[in-house]
Order: sequence, then structure tokens, then C-alpha cells
Amino acid sequence: MNQKSSILKALKWIVFNYVFLGILIVIGLVIAISPGLLGDVIPRHGTVGKWLAARNQMEVVDNQGTSMTVPDYVERIVTLGENTVDIVESAGGDYYIVASDGSSYASSVKINGRVEQTVDSIKSYDPQVVVASDTVPPSFVASLRSAGIPVFVYTKKDSLDGIIKTAQSMAKLFHEKDRSSAFSGYTRMVKKYVEPHQNDKKPVIALYNSNHGVYRSGIVRDMIETVHGIDGAGNLVILESGKDPNMLSDVWWYRDHKTTVDMTKSMGTKADLIRINPDVIFVPTRYLDKLPEYKQDVEAIMKDPDLQNITAVKKGYVYPIHEMSLMSYSTKTFSAMEQMAKWLYGPSTYEGIVKYNGI
Repeated sequence: MNQKSSILKALKWIVFNYVFLGILIVIGLVIAISPGLLGDVIPRHGTVGKWLAARNQMEVVDNQGTSMTVPDYVERIVTLGENTVDIVESAGGDYYIVASDGSSYASSVKINGRVEQTVDSIKSYDPQVVVASDTVPPSFVASLRSAGIPVFVYTKKDSLDGIIKTAQSMAKLFHEKDRSSAFSGYTRMVKKYVEPHQNDKKPVIALYNSNHGVYRSGIVRDMIETVHGIDGAGNLVILESGKDPNMLSDVWWYRDHKTTVDMTKSMGTKADLIRINPDVIFVPTRYLDKLPEYKQDVEAIMKDPDLQNITAVKKGYVYPIHEMSLMSYSTKTFSAMEQMAKWLYGPSTYEGIVKYNGI
């Protein structure tokens, strides 16, 4: 009898151990595939989710209409072209491993390696996809595809709306359904600062750096108009080809005739700035990595004897704005626009702007 009782007790412990082990395995699986457990047929988050998704593939189409096959869970990316890392972050790919060219970026995405623009260098990172701007030579894109590397080519659009659309199209790589929320927070803050001043007279605004000139692009115009300003450089038009080469050409011509952004082709001169006579000057400067020297870019304007009759200089309405954010064509551009609104309707300070962008 005692022997039978001992056997039953032993069996109970064995069953209990297996049941307990089974419960632990189920809990582990739930944790591993969360938060993709609900909603997706094959979850793409967590250890098990990534493992399952990596064994599936999907078809995506880039901005040039080229179809390609990539893993269902894209993890290893090589980016080519200026600002591409920033744009990938806006598309929802900031948590993936990114290997990049030598460009600097406004985003905080960790760069795990730097590649040369050669097929062998890029292949050494074993990328699941290369994300490239349409400024990358088509012949090189063709060479990468011939080597069996999928290349997603995107077009850098010259407008705030274009930035969002580019992020939306690229988000297909990362199974991000809607990227508008990544931009909406900045837009709400801009609206918060601007709304109380909707009935105020609009200030004429120019973006100018004494080393580069007057900044010109559709994005710049969109930013200025969104913060309830007038793009002072927008109405300066070449009268006839060949006449007055120092005169700016209208930004809408560039937006209509150029497939990509090339702001340097439409930079204005100091003479253009004087003709504009803006009420406010924003100075694109890389102040985050030039502290405390970034103030020199502002002082170069404030102390320039040729600019003393400009309204913005006389009133002291000359403010820095982070150049890398402005030129990133990503969520960082919207962040720069929010800072413009803070300078206009703030209050904001030199110390505040540095702290704001350093968070």
C-alpha cells in the first residue's frame, strides 16, 4: 500500500513538473511575440516573432516603380545618399541596424558601420535591402541589383507634404501602416504657437547664412508659411535668362521642373537679402556641434556693415535654426519648424534652443 502511494506521489510530481514547464514555455512564447500577438497573422516583434517573420518574404515597390522581394522583417539596411538615415528613421526604421555612408545626420539612429559606395563594401554588410536616394547614379543601383541586393530608391520631395509621403512609401519596408503620427506632434505644437497670432500682420522671413547665402526651396517656403510668415525670397524671379545672374529664381519653378531637391542651385546672395529686407532672419547653423561658436554665425549678420539697414538686424530679430534638422527632409525638419514658431511667438532663448534640441 505504501509502495503504491509512493508511486502515485512520484507520478504527481512528474506531471506537475511537466505542467509547470509547459506553463513557463507558453508564458515565454507570449512575451517573445508581444506586442505583435494581436493584429498580425505573423507577429514581427520579439525573438520568436522575428524568427518567424525572417522566414517569409514580401513584395514592395519603390518610388520609381521597381518591384523587389525583401524579408518580411527587414533588419539589416545600408543607406545611400544624404539624409537617408534621417528619412529611414521617419519611416519607422530607427530600431533596425543601419550601415551608412559618411554623411552626418540629425537623427539619433545608431550607425553600426560606414560603407564605401562600392558593391563589395556594401555586400560585406550583408544587407537585406539598400535604401538609396534618387541622386545615387542609376548605373550603381543597377550594379547592386545585379549582385542580388534589393535597392529601394526614394525621391526626395521638395515640400513638407512630400516629406510625409516619402516616409509613408518607405514605411512599407517596416510594416508601418501610418507614419503621419510621427509628424503630427510637431504640427500641433506649431499650431499652438501660431493660432493666437493668426490676425497679426505676417512677418517677411528669410533664411540666410553669410557663408552660404539665402536658402531657397519649397520646404523652406512651406515652413515659413506654416508659421504664419511670408517667404521673402519667394517673389524674386529672373526676368529673362541671362539678365541679373544675382537675382533669385522662383522656388515653384524648381518644384515643378526638378525631380529632386538641390537647394544649392537656388541660393541667393547678400544683395538678394538686402532687396528682400526681411522682418525676421533665421540663420541655419550647426550650433549643436559648434558650441559656443554657433553665435558667430548670428553675429556675422548682426555686425555686417552692409546689413545694418535691414529691418531684422535693426530690431535684433535674427535667430539660429539647426541646419542639419532643416536639411534632413524628415521629422527633424518639422522639429526645426517648431523651433521657428518658438522663436517667433516663444518665448525662446539661445540657451533654451540648445537645451531643446539636446534632449
